[in-house]
Amino acid sequence: MKHSEDILRLKHKLEMRLRSARFIYFYFILTLALPNILLAFTEDFTPVERCANVLLPLGLYILLVSVSRKLGRTIWILLPLIFMAAMQIVLLKLYGRSVIAVDMLLNLTSTNPGEAGELLSNLLPVVIFVCVLYLPSLAMGIWMMIHRVALPREFTFRGRIVAYCFMGAGVVCILMCFATDGSYAMRKDLYPVNVAYNISLATKHTEKLMNRDRLSNDFQFDGVETHPDSLREIYVVVVGETSRADHWQINGYGRPTTPRLAQRDDIFSFGRAMSESNTTHKSVPLILSHLDSSNYGDSIYVVKSILSLFKEAGFHTAFVSNQQRNGSFIDFFGEEADTTVFLKDRMDSDSLSGYDLDLIDEFDRILSAKHRKQLIVLHSYGSHFGYKDRYPEDFSYFKPDNYSEASFSEKEKLINAYDNTIRMTDELLAGLIERLDSAGVDMAALVYTSDHGEDLYDDDRHLFLHASPCPSFYQLRVPFIVWLSQGYVSTRPKAAMALRHNCNKRISSSRSLFDTTTRLAGIRTSRSSCRDNVASLKYKEPERTYLDDHNKSVPLSESGFRKEDMEQLMRLDGHNRLALTSRQQGAGRRCALR
Repeated sequence: MKHSEDILRLKHKLEMRLRSARFIYFYFILTLALPNILLAFTEDFTPVERCANVLLPLGLYILLVSVSRKLGRTIWILLPLIFMAAMQIVLLKLYGRSVIAVDMLLNLTSTNPGEAGELLSNLLPVVIFVCVLYLPSLAMGIWMMIHRVALPREFTFRGRIVAYCFMGAGVVCILMCFATDGSYAMRKDLYPVNVAYNISLATKHTEKLMNRDRLSNDFQFDGVETHPDSLREIYVVVVGETSRADHWQINGYGRPTTPRLAQRDDIFSFGRAMSESNTTHKSVPLILSHLDSSNYGDSIYVVKSILSLFKEAGFHTAFVSNQQRNGSFIDFFGEEADTTVFLKDRMDSDSLSGYDLDLIDEFDRILSAKHRKQLIVLHSYGSHFGYKDRYPEDFSYFKPDNYSEASFSEKEKLINAYDNTIRMTDELLAGLIERLDSAGVDMAALVYTSDHGEDLYDDDRHLFLHASPCPSFYQLRVPFIVWLSQGYVSTRPKAAMALRHNCNKRISSSRSLFDTTTRLAGIRTSRSSCRDNVASLKYKEPERTYLDDHNKSVPLSESGFRKEDMEQLMRLDGHNRLALTSRQQGAGRRCALR
């Protein structure tokens, strides 16, 4: 009798284990397919493309899980797919659409731990959600391996049959996609194939970046200085971070965000400037090199920056950053200077506050060397999230700014804090200009722009931050200002006249900063021209372009801009009527699944 009871208990125990295994089988497949299901709703798919994006991957997931009876081992073998799915869900929560892009993967390698922590702390709910969603499968996988729980042979056989049916239907849908859409490509439009392709591209980029010193070793600008050697000249380039032109008082914003610059009558502000990238690791190299979106591609690995050009022309160069080293092109360009300082390397110093005003102290030290000709490039932390960390309490002008999280409900506080960061940038630029004014040099000039802008819950899409796979208008519109000393204006009056003449024109910060700065300094090189120099009457307005996730230059209408973005663009560029072609209306889908 007791033996029979033991057998019954054992059978019951085995049955419970098999039920648990079957439940995990279906649960695991569902969690793997969840990104495909979500993308079917978030992307601008046709009905056939929606079916293709769900049926074929779902069939593949079922097949992979049904190949072996040892489900626990299979779950852990498929860990990369789990990680990919979790990242994809976090991305959809953050940006509302698109798959994991090359730039997002590269951001993981070029973002310092502090920035990553700030961002993740405000994504805590969705991070907790994906942990709750995917950790049970991993835990059950370990349990199944420990207890050697295997799925019944006939169960996995039926699973493979179902998988073949789903995959067959998915293949039919894929063929229909190819037949009806000439631009359809699985490497761009089918998750997770597109993410795997993007990972391969990001890996190739990283390999090239590691070999950049060798690839760029022989690069030369052949720059020539045309100003008299007797003149003492100082040129300053300030690269801001995450600053939006429409939040600058001198560009018509209704709040006093730039009170010190607004008091000056010698500031040339270009209110129609836009960047050609919404990511720091591409926009800053565009700003500091002679490249633009049309020739960035593989060229970025073999070129040098404005610092090397000025060195060739006989200038003493300095690069000072208030950001941490991150192994990107910015670090490589910075090291080209005669003097290179990353303030974050000295954060144990009591003299540093961590705010951008620390740049002024280092600027004073560089000026005190009194080199006859100098180029100083400053890279600020600007308005990078978290905004409250970018300024001290006495710069808390707009209140309340004590947001607790990045959410639409906290929009007012977030904007207040963001505008306070603009006031900090105003303080920095005004302080630099005052020092240049009193430096007693023959000619001096300062050029400022930001790498990109920022979404601040501007419309009913509720977008926030930047670096999304598909840019928004607000992520690309940036401030661009030029200041000339009185000595410069007296010596080169045509430059001031041209700046005034071009102030209301359409410009690309990615193209114009390099050419404008070099021409102001009297440096000539075949790699720059008057076409992009806003201090020249020969300046030509460029077409609006964007450097997409695969480093291809595309018109903004094909960058992933939605109708809301195109309306803002048309308003900025003076168009009264918005007319989107069918090709432009479909651009969001093509961007989203690059």
